[in-house]
Amino acid sequence: MRDKGLSEEEIENLLDSKLAEDLDYSSGKILGSMCTEPIEFANRIYAKYLCKNIGDRGLFPATSDLEHELICELGNLFNCDQAYGNITSGGSESNIIAMRIAKKLRPDVNTPEIVVPASAHLSFYKAGDMMGLEIKPARLKSNLELDLDHFKSLISENTIAIVGVAGTTINGLIDPIEEMGEIAEEKHLYFHVDAAFGGFVLPFLQDLGYDIPLWDFSVEQVHSLTADPHKMGLSIIPSGGFVIRGKSHLEKLGFEITYLAGGAYKHLNILGTRPGAAVIAFWALMQYLGREGYRNIVKECMENTFYLEQRINEIPGIKIPTKPVMNVIGISPEKPNLSVKLDEELRKQRYMLGLFKNYNLLRMCLMPHVKREHIDTFCQDLEIILKKIQ
Repeated sequence: MRDKGLSEEEIENLLDSKLAEDLDYSSGKILGSMCTEPIEFANRIYAKYLCKNIGDRGLFPATSDLEHELICELGNLFNCDQAYGNITSGGSESNIIAMRIAKKLRPDVNTPEIVVPASAHLSFYKAGDMMGLEIKPARLKSNLELDLDHFKSLISENTIAIVGVAGTTINGLIDPIEEMGEIAEEKHLYFHVDAAFGGFVLPFLQDLGYDIPLWDFSVEQVHSLTADPHKMGLSIIPSGGFVIRGKSHLEKLGFEITYLAGGAYKHLNILGTRPGAAVIAFWALMQYLGREGYRNIVKECMENTFYLEQRINEIPGIKIPTKPVMNVIGISPEKPNLSVKLDEELRKQRYMLGLFKNYNLLRMCLMPHVKREHIDTFCQDLEIILKKIQ
């Protein structure tokens, strides 16, 4: 640490220099991220309320009330009329909360297991590592959809919960949530849906007339759901959402901190101190955009997705293994095991996609910062690279 501080201008110049290598969403090079530039209005609201610590909600009761109002609004969006939960640090925290609840509900199981699709997010494996849960992944079919028969075969007397994904990390597919709900009911299992990405896409695709299978609390066996404001919710980074049906689990399993200045309260969050500004910013953003605003953004993202699909289909040596369901698309070299080399060459040109080498696939997310001109430039460069490496 310096003995004497620098001026604000000196520090800003120093930061500009130190952070010059960071990519910017507007560059058109960030093509594999499920995050995007937050809406500027959300940034302004967030900055205005930085001091609010909703982890001590007795000090900020109005912010706490706003969080509950926001969760109820999310419940309405996800077809849950008894919604409880919290704004979290992101999908990982939300998923870990769900797995903790599942474990606490089954103290009779000494070696608890969670059955997930092979496409499930890494956060479930983190939960397994933290809580002594065995995570059992069910394989995917050749079209990258969940093999439901294999999924069901993994369920044993030690299974305490199952997980479905609405917007898979690999390529944005929706697991058969309705059929999985029937399995959960038959086997008396806790059922969590990870819609970290799809949560703020699928309702608006339904508004636009897309044929979307049941995926949320409209499946009555779904106990809890993850949806991230910092993805297609377009809010500040980081912010997540955890919604659970009813408040009984909160009352039975919530943590209680007695020494807080504002007084004790029960909560399910992993974090103690939590930024109330994230709650306020997302509440404000939902009022600002409304359903129509989100619908228009999703519409444009899907139009760009289908445009990219068309362009990829015109390039020799690359294919799309599954038709996109939302604004996530997987591309696979036609030659086996070429995805790693393709990813290396793309990164040399600063294109950042998501690599799934076990599936010979690169993932692209058509977020709001990805424009038509970015797609055209990428496809031109992709074609040149493919000719070089094949």
